[in-house]
Amino acid sequence: MNNETRLSAAPTTSSLILEERHDAELFRVYASILDGITDHVLLPGNKLTESELCRRMVCSRNTVRGALSLLAHDKIVDLQPNRGAFVHVPDMKEMQDVFNARIEMETMIIDLLVEMPDLAERLKPLYAMTEQEAAASGKGDRVGWNRLANAFHVELARLVDNNVLFEIINTLCARSSLIVAVFDTKRREKRPINTTTHSEHREILDLLVSGRRNRAVKILRKHLGACIERLESRLKE
Repeated sequence: MNNETRLSAAPTTSSLILEERHDAELFRVYASILDGITDHVLLPGNKLTESELCRRMVCSRNTVRGALSLLAHDKIVDLQPNRGAFVHVPDMKEMQDVFNARIEMETMIIDLLVEMPDLAERLKPLYAMTEQEAAASGKGDRVGWNRLANAFHVELARLVDNNVLFEIINTLCARSSLIVAVFDTKRREKRPINTTTHSEHREILDLLVSGRRNRAVKILRKHLGACIERLESRLKE
């Protein structure tokens, strides 16, 4: 992994998952591959060779196969008969489906959050996360910014205290990160970090605290809708 990935203190995708659903060794390998993909180290279309993964992670072939099967279930990896495992390559339709699903589900999350009497206290860690996100953006820490931008939405879902909903949002955000990797690699040069994301996240928090549900939903839908528009334009370049 590159220095940026090693040095970033932002939460990895795997650190947000409910780890108890897997045995420890399987989860370790699953998490390492997942984070490599969502941090854009293992790029879309890359072949994931079992022998190489076993060597790097010091584990059995059965463990690697189990981890790859879980990732295939989450639409992060493709298992192709007689060819092996490859990092999934989403297309335009999948991108639209993933982000539109997020829009609807995260709207529901806002509806649930605004009913909480102690919401302002619960949101304090997310305010801190937006500050971290702004710092990562300012330093040009692409890995940290990407992790934090996804983690913000995952942590909002965690506050609802519904494990099924939380896991769905976590998977959708991981797929979103993979989608961004696909659309960014269509050009050789790295695109600039979106410096408005953290301010939009903070605005959503402010609106939730003030109980302005309709305005919070409008900003959320605009925020994720703009992601769709940016990615659509990238595919057409």
